[in-house]
Amino acid sequence: MRVRVGVIPDDPEAPDYIGPTWRLVGRRFYLEVPGVVRLMAEDGREIVAEPVEGATDADLAPFILSTGVAAILHQRRLLALHAATVAWQGRAIAICGATGMGKSTLAATLCRAGASFVGDDIAAIRIDENDGVPTVWPDGRQHRLWADAIEHLSLTERQGAPIRSHMRKYHVSPTSPAERTHDALPLAAVILLASRDGTVPPGPPRIERLPLVDAAPMLRGEIYRPYLARRMGHDPLLFVQIATLLNRVPAFRLDRTRGLEYLDAGAALVLDAVAGAT
Repeated sequence: MRVRVGVIPDDPEAPDYIGPTWRLVGRRFYLEVPGVVRLMAEDGREIVAEPVEGATDADLAPFILSTGVAAILHQRRLLALHAATVAWQGRAIAICGATGMGKSTLAATLCRAGASFVGDDIAAIRIDENDGVPTVWPDGRQHRLWADAIEHLSLTERQGAPIRSHMRKYHVSPTSPAERTHDALPLAAVILLASRDGTVPPGPPRIERLPLVDAAPMLRGEIYRPYLARRMGHDPLLFVQIATLLNRVPAFRLDRTRGLEYLDAGAALVLDAVAGAT
């Protein structure tokens, strides 16, 4: 995939679909972020960014690395999950959950327990057409952690620039470059994060393996930028990809309080569950 800065011309073709800030024209996806940038993702190959005057690289990056990359992955017909990913004993663990559920924080905790960083926020999964094995590709990013999680995990020395200038959420280097995972890895497990509501008292986390009938709709809800996949006509493909994945890979629901005090216990449960499923 290539990313470059350039001028995005008006498309002469009529849009297939129009959203609040985006439009889809065949194999081209356009996004406009007022006051920041116009983006075009084309044919699964290239993202062109046309910044608004005064916008910095730091302003552009969150939109390129989220919606822009998601458009490219969906154009390539890959399974794009809203997930942070780590490597454990040569295989990948994808941690799925909505924004704010603690994917990156749990991934950083697993890295502290001996796992290796693979990716943050988006997991690009390719399912082999011959043997059905799902593999995950590293995305080269860093963790993105809130200040309290950085302090709790003793990662202050690895803290980098803020995600956005007004946020107390930062890029954090999880490992040295030599320890990073660079190769595609077979997927060992999917962890679906759940948060206890106010009727459940806080306490140690719990984990359970999910049957396919329960895991499939939950995983369908973790598609990254699902409106793009739907408008590209990929719903039948997603059904097949998810079913294939869950027939090869166990899915677990991790139920825990959304605090920091049980992070290590949650990470230990994840590693024990994955080890027990192999």
